[in-house]
Amino acid sequence: MSSTLLAVIIVGSLIVAALAFYAGSLLWQLQQQSRQQQQQKSEKEQYLRDSITLICKAMLEQQCELSEGTLRLWVLLDHLVPQRQPDPVVTYPGLHQMYQVVKDMPTHKARKQQDKVLTRQQDEIRLKAEQDLKDFILADTAALLQRFQPG
Repeated sequence: MSSTLLAVIIVGSLIVAALAFYAGSLLWQLQQQSRQQQQQKSEKEQYLRDSITLICKAMLEQQCELSEGTLRLWVLLDHLVPQRQPDPVVTYPGLHQMYQVVKDMPTHKARKQQDKVLTRQQDEIRLKAEQDLKDFILADTAALLQRFQPG
């Protein structure tokens, strides 16, 4: 065998080994990234579940207005899109009805900036809906708590 052929074989082997190492390191990085994404997804889901549990408890203990709790719960449920089974509109009709009443009402800065008469009118609508739907909302909240509470 000539020395040139031997040199080509050695260089070729080194190139193949380098490419194999590079491919292996890319696969390892992909696995790490996949694990990290799965962990972040799991942490986000746990955060949503914990938040739902906390808000449900606050609503049941009357530490949170029913309309405010409903808004917060509905948004959190909406973020659990892959797990929207059972359908929250059907399963939690009291929360859904309350959400439909208050979803377009301004909050925070927008509420403070609007006309006071309009704010009073919206408050009357909101409070009447809270009163009319109270039993349904509390039943839905208890069911949600049971569904998401750990253990």
